[in-house]
Amino acid sequence: MGSQLNWTEWQRLKLWDDVRFKAFIPTTVFLLLCAVVGLVGNAVVIYIYGLRLHRKYEGRYFIPYLALADLLAVVISVELHTVNNFFPVTYTMESLCRWNFVCGFFATVFASEMLLIIAVQRYLKVCKPFGGQMTLFWRRFSLILSFILTSILVVPTYFTFGLERVYNKELNVTGTACRRLTSTTQTLSLIHSTSCTFFVVTGGIVLIVLYTLIAKVIHRQNKQNRTDPSKKRTNVSLMFMIITIIFLVSFSPRVITFLLEGITVGMWETLTVEEYAAVRFFEVLYVVNHLANPFVYAFMDIKFVTELKKGFSCHTKQSYKNDSTSCTEANDTQIT
Repeated sequence: MGSQLNWTEWQRLKLWDDVRFKAFIPTTVFLLLCAVVGLVGNAVVIYIYGLRLHRKYEGRYFIPYLALADLLAVVISVELHTVNNFFPVTYTMESLCRWNFVCGFFATVFASEMLLIIAVQRYLKVCKPFGGQMTLFWRRFSLILSFILTSILVVPTYFTFGLERVYNKELNVTGTACRRLTSTTQTLSLIHSTSCTFFVVTGGIVLIVLYTLIAKVIHRQNKQNRTDPSKKRTNVSLMFMIITIIFLVSFSPRVITFLLEGITVGMWETLTVEEYAAVRFFEVLYVVNHLANPFVYAFMDIKFVTELKKGFSCHTKQSYKNDSTSCTEANDTQIT
């Protein structure tokens, strides 16, 4: 340690940066894998549900919008956390830091609100089948309302995230990290983190209540051996229930750290490198929520799998034949 203190400030800062960078390598690799899987998976979902199934199946109306939000969220989140991992205490791009958090926060919150809207839609479909349903007008209205509410919620993010000055007592050096500005905007950060935690917890409770009611109806219908229409509604509802469970589980660590870093100034500097790396890994697990949905659809939605196979087989045939009929035209003939 004595020889290190004789180093220049930049050498000590670079040492600190390198130690954290190496500790974050498992998280960085995990994030890059998430980016590839999330980009491909959500792009396929947007194509299948947005272009192949959107006219015929209103129960899947929100899926393309959810997939688009997930795609943006996974790309922005991976870029944000990966750059942070490469420059843990030598981050200098303040505008990029702020806007990454703003855009990532927007996409994540919008995707979360989509889950709430879908839960309400499934509740009406399953529990109130003879009552008022979400018409096209209300579906579009809910999308616009979600966009507006998310835009309002995201505004404080621009002021509460940025380049934070961090100090290493052992090396006697100060660096800059891209994260919550607890030292300069502590009150606003605390209000923001508390408010966001409140909304997440409240939303989670609403989701749990709605899907509990849906599960009761599904259980009763299964006992009565209902016909195919009921079974179809049941399958779609179960699919969204699993997606919601994944959301609640994967976001729990992020919600906890989001609140704690708003309460405790310099929370991350109280951890050892190993502790920081472990917490960091669990913190970014929320990214899984933005790439898991395509796998759920693939296992639980027969129509999604059918359309996927049609597209794959069509393109495979065209690679061997110079057919004048396009895949889109061929598939349109089969589903109309």
